[in-house]
Amino acid sequence: MKQLRPMRNDKKDRGYTNVRLRTVQVGYMLLPAHKLREELEEYWDVLLGRKESPVSGVHALQEVADQYYARASEMMALILKGEADGTIGKGSELVKFRTGELRTFREVARAAAELGSRRLTARQVESEQSRLGRESSG
Repeated sequence: MKQLRPMRNDKKDRGYTNVRLRTVQVGYMLLPAHKLREELEEYWDVLLGRKESPVSGVHALQEVADQYYARASEMMALILKGEADGTIGKGSELVKFRTGELRTFREVARAAAELGSRRLTARQVESEQSRLGRESSG
């Protein structure tokens, strides 16, 4: 499998920049299934509130969940590519991982990103109502 370049971990790269579109650091490349499971466990812990989020603020849930969803989708795409080119067998641990916990995690991460988006929208409505001196939306 082709190895992907790791994200830089420079302090100056924290937050939005002209070169980095994402602020949440995630794994890279396709690893053995047990290592991918460990990576997902870290993401589960953040999404379920067991560990602190790498991002704070009202946008945190949406941004973190979206990044985790993107990484899980990358994992899936790399496994599918390996299946297609014959480097990953149909009954392998990676295929079982893809069709099991990875699929479930992607669903949860997508739902969390959608919830985060709804929270952002609600916050914007509240802010607008406060700015305009309105207590209700009606």
